[in-house]
Amino acid sequence: MQSALKEYWKCFQRSWIHQTGTQLATLSVLAATFTVVGFVFCLSLNLKRVLTQWGESVQLTVYVEDTISQKSLADLKTALETDERLKNISYVPKESATELFKTQMATYAPDLLKDAEFANPFPASFQVQLSETIEPQAVAGTLEGIAKKIQGFKGVEEVSYGQGWVSNYSSFVGALNASGWVIILILIAGSLFVVGNAIRAAISARRDEIEILELVGATPNMIRAPYLFEGALMGLMAATIGVVANYGIYTWELSILESNFAFARVAANIGFLGAGGIVLMFVTGGIIGFVGAFLTVRQINDGWSASQKFDS
Repeated sequence: MQSALKEYWKCFQRSWIHQTGTQLATLSVLAATFTVVGFVFCLSLNLKRVLTQWGESVQLTVYVEDTISQKSLADLKTALETDERLKNISYVPKESATELFKTQMATYAPDLLKDAEFANPFPASFQVQLSETIEPQAVAGTLEGIAKKIQGFKGVEEVSYGQGWVSNYSSFVGALNASGWVIILILIAGSLFVVGNAIRAAISARRDEIEILELVGATPNMIRAPYLFEGALMGLMAATIGVVANYGIYTWELSILESNFAFARVAANIGFLGAGGIVLMFVTGGIIGFVGAFLTVRQINDGWSASQKFDS
């Protein structure tokens, strides 16, 4: 096995020595492809991280009517507490809501709050948060479903959770993910074509060698293996360059976020691909290179090369 790998490596080196331009062009195109694939993948992961973080902090406010009965209030509380999708359920009476408002507005409108005729316009409410078990892409749908369910309870005046931005952001993430997968599939198809062209050029340069191997009875796997190794290694090299390039882009963007948007703490929710994502990039690169080479070399050693030689 070790000697076979050495032979495959020698064949790979020969391709680079005799076809340097073709190999460099192939590697450049593949590296650019994997850079884009890695960027889309990293962007998708980070958007999901942000959505998860926001989803955990999304708070539903269930406003109840002033005339709600104690039984209806108890039934509503029980329904909220028994819903596994919800957590941190707390009841805020009218008086507490007013005191909180006065505390928050003390700096801005002190005269208004000192007014003896200032009424209590705030209804009692339940403050509820989503469970962390909810998948990021399901946040918007879950919130909508819970709101509709709660709205049907007697005595509930309104359910608020920032419906607009949650729905819009979730739709944006979903559309971007769908577009990202389309882009990735197109780039992968193009990568197969690029690898196939490089392997085809290597086969053309070694036609005489392949004919001799066919004549001495080499098996199909023996002839095809070096080219499959070359394709897989080319894909792995391109994936490595793509990961390094994406890490550079990630570091640069992170520094911009930390310096310009530190107040929003956006950088705290941004991360790189992670060990699993990096390994997936490497494996994907090797597989794409292998498949691209296989689609080209599958017809080698069917007698075609030798018959072409002697028929001419």
